[in-house]
Amino acid sequence: MNKELIEYISIEVSILINSGFYNKDEILEIIEEQFIDEDISLNEIKTIIFDKYNKKIEAEANWEEKTDFDKLKNCFNHLNNKSILMIHNAGYSVDEGVHDSFEVFHHLQIKNIVPEGFCFYHFQDIEYALESNILSLAFEDFQNNKEKSLKIGKLIVKTLYNNDFIVKWNEDINSPIKINPFHWKKRLDDDEYEMEGAYNSFLDKSEN
Repeated sequence: MNKELIEYISIEVSILINSGFYNKDEILEIIEEQFIDEDISLNEIKTIIFDKYNKKIEAEANWEEKTDFDKLKNCFNHLNNKSILMIHNAGYSVDEGVHDSFEVFHHLQIKNIVPEGFCFYHFQDIEYALESNILSLAFEDFQNNKEKSLKIGKLIVKTLYNNDFIVKWNEDINSPIKINPFHWKKRLDDDEYEMEGAYNSFLDKSEN
């Protein structure tokens, strides 16, 4: 592989690892798919992934006990209990996040469980948070009810405030809620996230 390609892949690997959502095999699979048309060396990519993965684990040992992500996770769990479907890492864009939210909603409806609304951040939001220390959250209700969406937005903001976040939002239901600052530090773990994690979390809450 040429030097420019190696540097670009190295950056992509860093973002995936620092997001905290993917293990080494998943990252290799993502990179393979992303660069399928390039002449890449899997052994060289594996070395890049292995080295960066170990460095992240070393860095985590020096993190504060409760990071911003830990606080965010508490917020998501609390809002789940308030009948708002909360999804971590919902696709790559807003459109994908909305699609994922409605797909989970459909599967919950089959179980006769009906969330009031949804909230998520997507992978582009994670990338931006890693660069700028700002995290955006999208939200809405499932019935396209403006009053209900506004109520959901206010509840999300209140929950974030109660967990010591500084929040920027103009109470416009078409604008994202922004946590500023948000220092993205998610530890590598075996917990469920994304659509499956949101579905199981909401299902468990409803059955208890």
